[in-house]
This record gives sequence, C-alpha cells and structure tokens, in this order.
Amino acid sequence: MGGIWSGFLDIIRVAFEFFTHLAGGNYVIGIILLTLAVRVVLLPLGITQARSMQKMAKVGPRQRELQQKHKGNPKVLQEEIAKLYKEEGVNPASGCLPLLLQIPVMYGLFDVLRSFKYLPHHGLWIWQNLAVPDHTYVLPVLVAASTFFMQKQTMAMTPQQPGMEASQKMMLWMMPIIFGYVASKFPAGLSIYYVVSNLFQVVQTTILLRKPIDGATGGAPAKG
Repeated sequence: MGGIWSGFLDIIRVAFEFFTHLAGGNYVIGIILLTLAVRVVLLPLGITQARSMQKMAKVGPRQRELQQKHKGNPKVLQEEIAKLYKEEGVNPASGCLPLLLQIPVMYGLFDVLRSFKYLPHHGLWIWQNLAVPDHTYVLPVLVAASTFFMQKQTMAMTPQQPGMEASQKMMLWMMPIIFGYVASKFPAGLSIYYVVSNLFQVVQTTILLRKPIDGATGGAPAKG
C-alpha cells in the first residue's frame, strides 16, 4: 500500500513541476493549472453529479408532499422517500463522488508541498511562502467564501431532507468557518487548489444546470 501511495505522490509531484514549468516558474499558476487539469479529468463525474442534482430537483415537489403528508410519522416518511428515490432512480450519495476522489489529490499535494522548505511566489504575495500557511489570512477567507457559495448553490438545487432543514442551514454557515480555519493551518498552496476547485465546481454546475428546473427550491416543505 505504501508503494502505491508513494507512486501516487510521484505523479502529483511530476504534474506539479510540469505545470509550474509551463507557467514560467510561477508556483501559483502552476497550482491553478494542476487544479484545472484534475477537474477536467473528473468532468465526466461532474456531469453525472449534475444529472443527479437534476433528478433530486425533479422529485422535490413530490418529496415535499410526502413531508407534509407524513410529518407526524418520520419512519413512514423515510420509507416513502426511499421508495420515491428508487422509482425515480435518484441516488443522493452520487453527488459526493467527485469530492471524494479529490481527497487523495489534496493529500498528495499536501505531502508534496510539505517537502518544499521554501516555495516563493514572485507576484501578488511576494513575501508569501506557499509551503506554509498564509498568515495574511487572505486565502483562508477565500476558502471560506468559496465553500459557502458552493454549498449554497448545492442546497438551492436539491430538496432538503425531512427534519434536516435546521441542521442543513447551520452547516451552510459552519462548514465555511471550519474549512477557513483549517486552511489557516495548512500550506497556502493547498488553499489555492481548494479555492480554484470550488470556483470550477460553481461554474460547472451553473453551466450544466443553467436551465431552471421545477422543484429545485432547496427550501422547506410547502405549507398547505
């Protein structure tokens, strides 16, 4: 297993060095190009994720009807929603796959960045070592902001789960804070990867789902 991970790290390192060289030695542009390359490779999964969001949106009105009908019986409600998802071919977990596949890449980039004692960026952050946390806190703020907008977009395109409205709204605010804090402790280069990846996700979802879909309110069940 260690050999496989070591080989994966070599791939990340070579890709990082290649894109940095392509960018004329600019590490920030190199990381951005690496991020875009990873997202392009994952694009087919992104399309699958968008289709899953479309299906979730289409069952939204029926799901809210079930929530209203069975609001006093959570067990029956869960069974009916599971039945609805099965009939419509909806898999709520399928949208997580692109994110899960990016985790090894981010860990790999983290290990690669840690191996650099000093990784200067000769540009906007001329004093910034990209191999250490961004002590200006500009990047952590961008991480938090991009996480918020990505989550808000996802919530707007998918119906909320029964009984989870309050917790989902709390997570909308808590997750950006958590990710922003974590970003303040990790190499700045990793934050650049994360921000660019989030922006790519937002643009990708906007393009793939640019046509409004009935039921894609992401709101609470309608009150009759």
